[in-house]
Amino acid sequence: MARIPILHEDDPAIPADAKAFLQSVAQSRGQLVNIYRAMANRPDTGRAFSALASTVYRGTTTLAPKHAELAYLTATVVNNCFY
Repeated sequence: MARIPILHEDDPAIPADAKAFLQSVAQSRGQLVNIYRAMANRPDTGRAFSALASTVYRGTTTLAPKHAELAYLTATVVNNCFY
C-alpha cells in the first residue's frame, strides 16, 4: 500500500491545482509515471521538481546526458532515497 496517495488525472475528486499539474506533466513528457501522480498531492513541489529535472536533463548544459544521470543517481543514493 502506498504511503502517499497516487492521484489520477481522470479522478473528478482531485483538486483543480493537482489536475492542472498532472495535465501539464502529461503534455510536456508525453506520459505520466507514478512519481508525478504522487507529487500531485503537492503541485508546487511537483513543479519545482519538474523545473529541476528539466534543467538537469534538458536544459542548456555542457553536461553529457549520461553524466547528468550519474549525478542524479549519486544524489539519490547519498540521500537514501530509493524510489
